[in-house]
Amino acid sequence: MEEKKMRLPLEGVKVVEMGTVVAAPTTARVLASYGADVIKVETLDGDVMRQAGTHEFTPYEDDLNPLFTVHNSGKKFISLNFKTAEGKKVLLDLLKDADVFITNVREQSLVRNGLDYETMKEHNPGLIYAHFLGYGETGPAANNPGFDISAFWLRSGPLADWSTEGSFPFLPTYAFGDMATSSAFLSGILMALYAKKETGLGTKVGTSLFASGIWCNAIGVVQTQFERKDLNPEPLRPTDPFNQTYLCKDGRWIGVYCNEYVMDKEKISKLFGIEWICDDPRCATIDTLQKTNAIEEVITQCNEIFLTKTAAEWREIFSTNNVACEIMKKSHEVSKDPQAIENGYVVPVEFPDADKTTVMLPNPPVWFSDYGRKEYKPTGPLGEDTDEILTSMGYTPEQIAAMKEAGAVH
Repeated sequence: MEEKKMRLPLEGVKVVEMGTVVAAPTTARVLASYGADVIKVETLDGDVMRQAGTHEFTPYEDDLNPLFTVHNSGKKFISLNFKTAEGKKVLLDLLKDADVFITNVREQSLVRNGLDYETMKEHNPGLIYAHFLGYGETGPAANNPGFDISAFWLRSGPLADWSTEGSFPFLPTYAFGDMATSSAFLSGILMALYAKKETGLGTKVGTSLFASGIWCNAIGVVQTQFERKDLNPEPLRPTDPFNQTYLCKDGRWIGVYCNEYVMDKEKISKLFGIEWICDDPRCATIDTLQKTNAIEEVITQCNEIFLTKTAAEWREIFSTNNVACEIMKKSHEVSKDPQAIENGYVVPVEFPDADKTTVMLPNPPVWFSDYGRKEYKPTGPLGEDTDEILTSMGYTPEQIAAMKEAGAVH
């Protein structure tokens, strides 16, 4: 989808981000994509996400860092040491007229350095102070280091329930929970911006990986408070044969889901090749399938039938007959998916390395009919906009050079 050259919905909003890794920076990145002026404040060592390619096996050079670009495109970058007097002054000057401050620095450090909410709201009463946490503001784990895999996944339930009994636990893609939580964080910031427009007042906005993990797993958290305590999948005992994943002739899996068993039984059973279930009283409802154990017989037969055709053949049959289904794709296939490409869900981005490498990068998943969205801009080296930002704040070249010499900025 070609970007429309029109007004951006968040033009005029100033955001200062002091975040690392994925969730907080992604929230700021989306704000930047839709027009906010985002300044990312990094330490002199830089956001550790700049080096994520070392363990995710992707390039991570200054002129070719696609992972860092996904979460940081569209920002301006300044590198400073806010623990020095000069560096802290720069940060406070940036914040004095900011609309939003986004950070995932731990509370103890923020308090120690005079950057906590109570102090900052005196500095800027209209500031929306968005603090991203691992486990929450209070409680026994409040001060624990919280990461995507630990706080979002391991503690909120899904990993233990998504794997078959005895198998190695399912491992999600790096930062998947961070990305999900950033959307919730973004919604809170946007609500605060809306309220500020009405009142002129700022507020503190908070979320945590643990809170988001529980929210995303809300169905599991609620349903396991009753009879069913174990949600691990049982390959021969799904709830419904029309809501199940099957292995096909070509070794690929297809999921047939979100279909109504009783209402769709006649149509789908014919497509499956198990028409006999329409006349068998054991298969009258999902409840009778389970109580009579007929579900195991049905699933065993379905498993055999699905092995007679490829996943693509099955998808054509089901799609033609308006039955919800999809082939299980691998991540490497998504960047070539014509549906994703045609809709602009992934877009080609050329990096300024020697080979002019082009990488298909995912776009923020929101678009407007009458507003635009910024195109991707590859990120560069640490502190690439330090001089420009400081100059715009009134610092002279001599002052900037002196701060660099003192280790206050980079």
